[in-house]
Amino acid sequence: MNAEIACQAPCVENVGRPHCPRCGSVLHVAEQSAFNLNGGIRHDWVCDDCGEEFATSIRVLPLQA
Repeated sequence: MNAEIACQAPCVENVGRPHCPRCGSVLHVAEQSAFNLNGGIRHDWVCDDCGEEFATSIRVLPLQA
């Protein structure tokens, strides 16, 4: 599933599975996600392989009427 389908709004950025900035492992599930009213979604991640903690964020556009 991608953010475009999940929120039914066009995404500004490509959203794929992030890679750990330390060891390069692919992460599958965020530890926590938060949506703000400005159209941003922040995901907090912890790598299962090395324990690195990091965050990613995306911005979605509002629905066009």
